[in-house]
Amino acid sequence: MTLHLTHQGATLRLRAGRLLLEKDGITLADFPARQVRRVALWGNVRLSTPALVFLLRQGAPVFFLSLEGFLYGAAGAFPDPHPAHLRAQFGAEALPLARAFVLGKLRSAQALLLRHGLPEAEEVAQALARAGEAQRLESLRGAEGEGSRAYFQGLGRLLAAQGFGRRTRRPPRDPVNAALSYGYALLLGRVLVAVRLAGLHPEVGFLHAEGRRSPALALDLMEEFRVPVVDAVVLSAFRRGHLTPAHAEAREGGVYLNEEGRRQLIELLEGRFLEEVAHPLGFRKPLGEMIELQAHRLKAALLERGRYTPFYLWR
Repeated sequence: MTLHLTHQGATLRLRAGRLLLEKDGITLADFPARQVRRVALWGNVRLSTPALVFLLRQGAPVFFLSLEGFLYGAAGAFPDPHPAHLRAQFGAEALPLARAFVLGKLRSAQALLLRHGLPEAEEVAQALARAGEAQRLESLRGAEGEGSRAYFQGLGRLLAAQGFGRRTRRPPRDPVNAALSYGYALLLGRVLVAVRLAGLHPEVGFLHAEGRRSPALALDLMEEFRVPVVDAVVLSAFRRGHLTPAHAEAREGGVYLNEEGRRQLIELLEGRFLEEVAHPLGFRKPLGEMIELQAHRLKAALLERGRYTPFYLWR
């Protein structure tokens, strides 16, 4: 069970084997504590010390997110990376792994565009070819950027009625961009925990530039799952009417999901994590487990125990 707590001013407490969400002495929700696998606190939601200690002992990570769709971080009882694994990660050549992340992302983008018969799929195919031949990180990043621009142009055709024309962030400018930002924040939390559980350092990446307090490796691995998890859900939600412009509001210079919009999107994304998908190598797993598996496969590749194959939509 994953808890997403959005009731502002509430506190999650532990009492007699139950996790209680309370505000002003009133119990708003009641959960069996041992069935909770992760907790996401959105905005001004507090966690009592006994509840936090219980979750840490259970191995249940706690995510801290803003109502605007920003991941502050994740708390958990994560194992310290093995020194040999850190040395392998720090000494690995960046280009091959960075290329794998980009190819995974662009192949999924191409597959989604082809499913809808969009001409931008050819531009993404050209970017894929350039990425496969790139000999420098700068060239690889350039190909990724070109492919991403073409991909979002294609999405713009499908979501024009919702006011979406291009990807905008910080702040998002329309309801679709607001949903994408929220979804990416939730996805980043899941990938960040997967990287830590695999015993890797989340701030030492290969594709994304490293910076202070930036989880570069989690952002790298997240590229494989943006389209299959978040984009696919957001596209389907708006086209089927599960999300509409009424689920967003303009404030603080941008457009953000309102309470009902967040609830709808979170429910859809959690359902997507449970859906079984096929890996290009032929096996099948739920998407949430696939993220964790890819983190462990990445570690194996760093330790030279096998080649790293990215996950992407392929059928």
